[in-house]
Amino acid sequence: MSKSILQPDDKCCFITGSVIYLDKHHIYAGVANRSLSETYGCWCWLRHDVHMSLHDRDKDLDMYLKQECQKAFEKTHTREEFRNIFGKSYL
Repeated sequence: MSKSILQPDDKCCFITGSVIYLDKHHIYAGVANRSLSETYGCWCWLRHDVHMSLHDRDKDLDMYLKQECQKAFEKTHTREEFRNIFGKSYL
């Protein structure tokens, strides 16, 4: 398992801080992007109910996570590299 670039040392919900009922959420979805999310650490822990609300189409939360993850990615990579890997910029 890769280390999360959003939570390198924490295993708690990225949104609530809860440490129970956690799911691993890959920030960039889809068959190819899920694998890329794993490779580049673009994932975070979410409490199960938060994770399910996200998959029930919470577009605001989805965009927030995508933007925060891209900001973290760009601390060590360029925006062009991000676009080349994930297909577009969310910032």
